[in-house]
Amino acid sequence: MEVIKELQPGKAVLHMEFTPRGEKVWLSVRDDDLLRIYDTRTFDMLKALPADKPSGIFFTARAHRIGL
Repeated sequence: MEVIKELQPGKAVLHMEFTPRGEKVWLSVRDDDLLRIYDTRTFDMLKALPADKPSGIFFTARAHRIGL
């Protein structure tokens, strides 16, 4: 176990959510009013989406896994 990369996505990252196959991770960056999407293989930021004070990300796949 070792750190292989550090990301600097912004201030107040409150939640991370991986896509069902783990190829991307979504970060809610509350203080910057953004959702940032990263490629988990390359660590490249793929997209930044505006969002008003995001504080969580919940994909349908996870919702069904936990019983929604």
